[in-house]
Amino acid sequence: MESKKLFNIFNNKNKSTTTSTSSTVSTKIDVDQNISVSITTATNTNIVNIDDKSITNNTSSGHLDLGDLNSGPMRPILKLSGYRDSKVNCTKLELHNSCIHHLTAMSKWSGHNSMQKNGSVHNKIISASMQQIKENRTYMMQLIEITLFLSKQGIAFRGHRENEFSINRGNFKETCQMVAKFDKIFANHFYSKTNYTSWSVQKTIIDVCAKKINDFICNKIKECGVFSVMVDEARSFNEEQLSFCIRYTKNLDVVERFLTFLNVSEKQDADLLSTIMFNYLDVSNIAQIPIVAQSYDGASVMSGRFNGVQQKVKLRHPCAIYTHCMAHRVNLIVIEMCKIVKTRYVFNCLESIYIHFSMPTNNFKFKEIQKQLGLKKISITAISDTRWNCRVKNCASVKHNFKAIIEALKEKIENSNDRDVSQALDILQVINILSTQLQQKTATLGKAGLVIEGVIKTFEEKRSDKYFSEVWSIVELFSEIHGIKTPIKDCTAKRLKGEPNHFKDFHLSSTTSTEQIDENEKHCLKMATAVDNFMMLNYDDSTFFIENYKELFNIDLNALKSEMMVVKNCVLRSSIELQIDFNKIKEVVQSEIYPNLYTLLKVALSIPVSSTTCERSSSTMRRIKN
Repeated sequence: MESKKLFNIFNNKNKSTTTSTSSTVSTKIDVDQNISVSITTATNTNIVNIDDKSITNNTSSGHLDLGDLNSGPMRPILKLSGYRDSKVNCTKLELHNSCIHHLTAMSKWSGHNSMQKNGSVHNKIISASMQQIKENRTYMMQLIEITLFLSKQGIAFRGHRENEFSINRGNFKETCQMVAKFDKIFANHFYSKTNYTSWSVQKTIIDVCAKKINDFICNKIKECGVFSVMVDEARSFNEEQLSFCIRYTKNLDVVERFLTFLNVSEKQDADLLSTIMFNYLDVSNIAQIPIVAQSYDGASVMSGRFNGVQQKVKLRHPCAIYTHCMAHRVNLIVIEMCKIVKTRYVFNCLESIYIHFSMPTNNFKFKEIQKQLGLKKISITAISDTRWNCRVKNCASVKHNFKAIIEALKEKIENSNDRDVSQALDILQVINILSTQLQQKTATLGKAGLVIEGVIKTFEEKRSDKYFSEVWSIVELFSEIHGIKTPIKDCTAKRLKGEPNHFKDFHLSSTTSTEQIDENEKHCLKMATAVDNFMMLNYDDSTFFIENYKELFNIDLNALKSEMMVVKNCVLRSSIELQIDFNKIKEVVQSEIYPNLYTLLKVALSIPVSSTTCERSSSTMRRIKN
């Protein structure tokens, strides 16, 4: 009776109890609502089944016990049916625990918990894929860095044999193999079947890098708004090519860039050369940008005033002035000067000395003598017509190693030939200053004009008795130290031939191109002087330069004059030496405040002095072809 009260949850007072109901339910269990039964206990005790029909039948309003005032209203009875015998092994919970639906739900629930803790399989697949992509990109970036390194150093990429049994597989693959020693991820990719190191992939990487660099340079040209072209011949094996370079400014700093080699093997006339140049500018999307200057060598097909390339360029860009490569002109002058009999004799002697000591046995003996005399080991250099500044180095090395040369040659050279070395060295050092200035990338037309005038004036001063006396004193001192005799021959003046009287009645005129050359030189020198005055902010003396470009860039002359005066006063006020320094001008001039002055400064700095950059690219062509 006490156990029944313990499970009492509802009180059911049925007014009519039938025999069928009593026979169906063997035992009535009243469960108290305050008792909670665990799952493990339920498996060992009697598990009951809820009889829905009995609940439905006994929950009518007529069968409810509302209770009294002390107990309050009562809940409807919940009739349960089942077994109380614990020996019954098969229960419904056990059956549910082993059914397919429960096992599937438990598997999904376990997967859900694992996903919440470690992430889903889909996310792991995506993460692994992203990690693989990251490693692949890192590997390709390393290959690109190797490509850029070899290109920068001018090293050939491929080897004679590149298979796995070759001792030397080429610089590219050997460099990759070296990097693989220190990077495991790189090694895994490099030693895999697909490692992207074949010659076709190398070429693709080079082409992509070249395209990126070319686009970068072209974008800088577009930002500047003006540029000049420099072109020179570049022959490679059986191909005739043009080295195409450009010059522009970046924040008023001069920049010279090599762009490409243009194949012109088909024909080398002005029409085809200019067409190829313009086609390349169109492909690079810079054909619409004004060309303010052009620089070539003295070949007639390039420099021709009427049918040359410079004239073809001027048809599209009328303001593109032509400047003959000044470094090339200096070289031609020196070569012609060296053809004078006495001068040629000196340099032939120097060339013979170089040839003699270039032999291994003679060079070994020469170095031994240098060591015995305690002289610094300086080799004797060759003499070249194209790179004539090596003449300066040759003269300097001969003068420095003269004692060693005398000891090595003994009686093989004539002493009278060597006293001219000091004089030749002095002259060539002056010319070397000009050549070095003209070959610099930052050289401007105004500075070049000043240096040329300075060199000419220096040579005029050296053509004097005072300078000759100084040179002769140096020669005598040099000869006395080394025991060289200096005999002086008596030279009588030659009788001057008089002009015949019948020639005085004639006037000679020539139709050669000398006058045209003189006119071009005067025009170029006048432009150089005007540019130099403009860089010094002198408006009145720079009108020749300003007039040439005012219409192209819509220059307001009154505003330009005012801008130049303001900037000049600002620079002079901040300068201690009361001289205009271009670095100070760059600090003051801004495109927003001084638009006219800033534009013309870009033009002045973009005018090339020489095409030396093209020649530098030609010297590296052989390495590029390899």
